[in-house]
Amino acid sequence: MESVLVGVDHSENSARAARFAIERAAAHGGRVAIAHVVYWSKFAFPTTVENESRPGQVGRERQRAQAETLDPIAAWAKEEGHLEKVELVAKVLHGRPSEVLADLAESGDYDMVIVARTGESHLRNAIFGSTVNRLVQHAAVPVVVVP
Repeated sequence: MESVLVGVDHSENSARAARFAIERAAAHGGRVAIAHVVYWSKFAFPTTVENESRPGQVGRERQRAQAETLDPIAAWAKEEGHLEKVELVAKVLHGRPSEVLADLAESGDYDMVIVARTGESHLRNAIFGSTVNRLVQHAAVPVVVVP
C-alpha cells in the first residue's frame, strides 16, 4: 500500500494536488496525509508582546487552515466516495514548509510527497525561492509536482 504526503496551502493549485493524490490512492489503495504548514521562522526575534500573543495566534492559524483548506479537501473526498478506499489524515504544522515537509516525509514512512507547482506566496517565492524547489532538493523521497 502506497503512502503519500501532500503539502497544501490555501491555493486552488494545492487543492488540485490533494485531489490528485487522493484519486491516485483510491485507484491503487493507499494512505494520504495532507499537511498544511503555517510559515514560522525559527530565526525570528519576537518581542515580549508577540511572545504573549503567539499561543492565541497559533490557535487561530490552525483553525483557519483546518476550516479553509483541510476540511474542504476531506469533504470533497467524502462526497466522491474516496474515504471508503483511502486512509486520509490531515495535519496543521508550523515551520518553514519545505523543511517541515521534508522532515515529515523522512520520518513518517511516506513513499512520496505531492505538491502543487505554485501556491499562495508568489512574492515571497520571487525573493527567497520556492518551497517546491527547496523540497525537491532536500526530500529523501520522490517529489511529484502537480501543474
